[in-house]
Amino acid sequence: MTDFRDYERRPRRPIVDEDETEDLYEEEENGKAPLAYRAVAWVSVIVLLFAAGYWGTSLTLKFLDKRQIIGQENVVNGPEEAKRIAEDQSAPSGITGRRSGFDVFVPRGETIVAQSVSHVSGLLEDDVKVVISGLLETMRAENTISEQVRVLHVFRNGDLLYLDLNDPFTGALQKLSGPRANLVMTSLVRSIVQNFSPVIKVRFLVNGKDSDMKTPVDLTMPWQLKTSS
Repeated sequence: MTDFRDYERRPRRPIVDEDETEDLYEEEENGKAPLAYRAVAWVSVIVLLFAAGYWGTSLTLKFLDKRQIIGQENVVNGPEEAKRIAEDQSAPSGITGRRSGFDVFVPRGETIVAQSVSHVSGLLEDDVKVVISGLLETMRAENTISEQVRVLHVFRNGDLLYLDLNDPFTGALQKLSGPRANLVMTSLVRSIVQNFSPVIKVRFLVNGKDSDMKTPVDLTMPWQLKTSS
């Protein structure tokens, strides 16, 4: 029979041996960092490398530009230079931001007269708005139309352009005779089609909606120039 007093006299053995404890510490020291920390570290390294590369490339390009090794003659270097080029009629035609010319067709009497206008070109839709707004203002100044007609929006879908005008547009047309209103419409369509390729048809909207007006001109259908047979 086992004597419990003998058991109490025995030296107590630790739950974990010293060798096993050393192994545990060694595993903790040699263990990898959590995945989130490693991901942050790699992202930081990539950002630093990218910044260093961008900075180095910028310095290299500036150095080469000063040496006139890669200078481009047809590119402006800032807003002031772009403005100067736009105001300079003798500037080379290949420079970005150059002055652009447009031919507008103004109804005068029983005919349409071509007139040249110019401004710094941009997006097609923006250019249409500027050119047509100027043409409408010329018509009002010459008493061709009596209303203050404004261009609200311009949209293009392939070769079809949508010209959105305010309410006075229909009122101005209704005050004209059929031939006179047709002349005004022809001047607008021709000014768009001949300046802004690939547009060949123009759909007129009033306050963003299709118009149901059919007299003195039909606004329910797109307009386009007659082609010579």
